[in-house]
Amino acid sequence: MAKLVVMLNGAMVGNHFIDKGRITIGRRSGNDIHLDDPGVSKEHAVIQTVGNDHIFEDLGSTNGSTLNGSRITKHILQNGDVIDIGAFQLKYANIKANPEMDYDRTMMIRTVDREIGAVPQSAGWESGSPVTARSSLRAGFPLGEVRGIKGEFAGQKIALERPLKTFGTAGAQVAVILRRPPGYFITHVEGNKTARVNGQAIGSEPHTLQDGDVIEVGQEKFEFFLK
Repeated sequence: MAKLVVMLNGAMVGNHFIDKGRITIGRRSGNDIHLDDPGVSKEHAVIQTVGNDHIFEDLGSTNGSTLNGSRITKHILQNGDVIDIGAFQLKYANIKANPEMDYDRTMMIRTVDREIGAVPQSAGWESGSPVTARSSLRAGFPLGEVRGIKGEFAGQKIALERPLKTFGTAGAQVAVILRRPPGYFITHVEGNKTARVNGQAIGSEPHTLQDGDVIEVGQEKFEFFLK
């Protein structure tokens, strides 16, 4: 299981396992990871789980966050990453993280939770930098689309051209469709219940999508197909 080791002035002061879909970090005592320092905002950052990966997001904090010495807003965490928040350092450890899966791991993500509410109000997850040339070469499989059957996007087609695309409503139920060289996968992100494919709950692990699958996320229903 992934964890964050919290350090202050070089000494370990905490050890937190990432054991749920959303971990909050901040100065307010109600946060999952409470950092008592004036340089930390009350609600400073969150870490969101997607499969075996974890996405760090700074919530517009006053003093910001740095990762391995560079200022960041969103980042897919990799084993050994060190996040600086105020006077604290948080070291991320995840033995399941696979460094070779750079197709969607090396991107800096600009929109997750705030646009998730817009997801079927939106376009999904965007990368802040282009996908690597190596990734592009490996992505030579058919592009996918979903067609809205029920809900706001009924009758509309949504192309799945980006490596990650979210569906659902933040705080209720959210799933992400990932495009990787072997094909398309849907993964649970948030909510007490997971998305359903062909009437069956997908569970917590990535679920491979097949041409013609019917996906239900919250009040939305889509049909997945390959071009």
